[in-house]
Amino acid sequence: MIYRLAKSKDFEQVLEIERECFKQPYTSKELEYEFYENPVNKIIVVEDEQKVVGFIDFLITFNSSTIMQIAVTSNYRGKGIATQLLAEMEKSFPKEIDEMVETITLEVRESNEAAKALYLKNGYEIVTVKQSYYKDGENAIYMLKRL
Repeated sequence: MIYRLAKSKDFEQVLEIERECFKQPYTSKELEYEFYENPVNKIIVVEDEQKVVGFIDFLITFNSSTIMQIAVTSNYRGKGIATQLLAEMEKSFPKEIDEMVETITLEVRESNEAAKALYLKNGYEIVTVKQSYYKDGENAIYMLKRL
């Protein structure tokens, strides 16, 4: 498995994973913004035999990072890939003292038990519930990790 920053050539494979893994996936246009235009966004992919099998999409603003999405294709789940993606994200953070990331935040669907367990196992804590956060009315669990 190879973990690396996403490249333009990864766009279609990431879009495919997006559509497989999320109830309300990004549109092609929304993902294009994340890939090519958002100045504070980074995407790390994991590939196996030259095929992207997972990714993490996150922002860094000042001393905070926000996980936008993390996804692993169904046939690669349960192998520790999501945990490694979280670790690779943290390794990519700036090391300069005045730019160091101090907190990581995220929202996760209240019904997504696997994701909540992943985050709790990796040191995230539940802060609050955001009522009717998603377009379909589902609540979000807001989580935070202090570094």
